[in-house]
Amino acid sequence: MLQRLILLAACMGFFASLPARAHDTWLLPKKFRLKAEERSTLALTSGMAFPRNEFAIAPERINQAFVLLAGEKTVLAKREKQAKALQFPVMPPNVGVATVFVSLLPKTLELRPNLVREYLHEIGASDSLQAVWKNVPNADKNKRWREEYSKHAKSFLFVGKEEFYRSDSSWKTPCGLMLEIVPEAHPGLLRAKSDFPVRVLLNGKPLPNFPLDCVLEGKKKGTLLRTDAEGRTRFTFAKAGRYLLRGTLLQAASSNDLDWQSHFTTLTVEVRR
Repeated sequence: MLQRLILLAACMGFFASLPARAHDTWLLPKKFRLKAEERSTLALTSGMAFPRNEFAIAPERINQAFVLLAGEKTVLAKREKQAKALQFPVMPPNVGVATVFVSLLPKTLELRPNLVREYLHEIGASDSLQAVWKNVPNADKNKRWREEYSKHAKSFLFVGKEEFYRSDSSWKTPCGLMLEIVPEAHPGLLRAKSDFPVRVLLNGKPLPNFPLDCVLEGKKKGTLLRTDAEGRTRFTFAKAGRYLLRGTLLQAASSNDLDWQSHFTTLTVEVRR
């Protein structure tokens, strides 16, 4: 039950000096709407302030990267690492809705108790889990937090005139990510003041009572809601702009070398006026 993660700590190993604010990983198109046969890029990055790029994902961390369009699944094979984002050049070969998704290979980290407490609070962990760590001394070496995490990011491109992608319902089809946010309203037709129903799936099945956050670009705080018994929830967009939906599932690990395993999922959408 949660939402973000201290990615930089795992990469660079200085946990004590890091802020507990977690890092989201998202996939963001340069433009959500493209003309037929128009070239563009998508940026995969980790950061603390959507949509600002901060840390590029290493190409070797990519487990899978695909685009689904007109019933065809194409590998995003070309990857260009820049200073703050991993870029995926794209030129969709057809009109319609292109669903783009990326999964990263698992990584591990270990956090000190003071960082765990802030991490759990920020990501909306259960009250019982937060209570366990509330009064753990920083020097308590018997209380360890060793976590393996995986990340899954998803977005959409809308190719051609609206009349072509309006009737394309492929956005409803899950991509098969282990933890995935699936829209239940056309993501290419979102408008300010409108509702956006979504469903969260774990291994293809509805995930109930799952905290999902929705944040507008440039804002520090979003709207945190929980899914119902069928894995559904609904957000209302106050204004136009780009939005990040984000959520994390934390589970006890079965390995003696780990305490926790987590899966982070994000979805980026654009809302017009």
